[in-house]
Amino acid sequence: MRFIPILRNSDRIRVFLVSATMILGALGSAHAASLPQIVHARQEHFRMLGRTAKSLRDQFGRRRLNWAAIGSDAQALDRLASELPSWFPPGSGQGHGVKTRARAVIWTNPQAFAQAAHMLLFRAQGLTRAAAHHDRRALMLNARALGHACGSCHSRFRAHSGWW
Repeated sequence: MRFIPILRNSDRIRVFLVSATMILGALGSAHAASLPQIVHARQEHFRMLGRTAKSLRDQFGRRRLNWAAIGSDAQALDRLASELPSWFPPGSGQGHGVKTRARAVIWTNPQAFAQAAHMLLFRAQGLTRAAAHHDRRALMLNARALGHACGSCHSRFRAHSGWW
């Protein structure tokens, strides 16, 4: 009988990230890629970030935590958080013929954006450490702190939509 691996969500995420990295690498620098491609890739990255965070939150509702899945999700969040600043190259904001909810302050005050991105990374790293130590309490606290870091960034750097 042949072994056919079944990919968990975290493995699918890893495959997607590797594929996306290869695609973006093939596109070259932000100048070589068109603005719609940059914005679309950024939106896909945020969708991946959201799906990974949801996958992690879904684990919290279980009686027995799946530490392997939690560790994989935490590492994926850590990796995505470290890449986040690169998703906003200069000139990829509103007013360039592409629909995006990124506020201009990302580019006009890059220090504030870098600080917010660093806080997200710091919180994601805490989550990864808690997952590695199988510390349920620290995991919950770090997940909440990560959510606050996400919300803080959204309130400062993302334009609100009509439904939000």
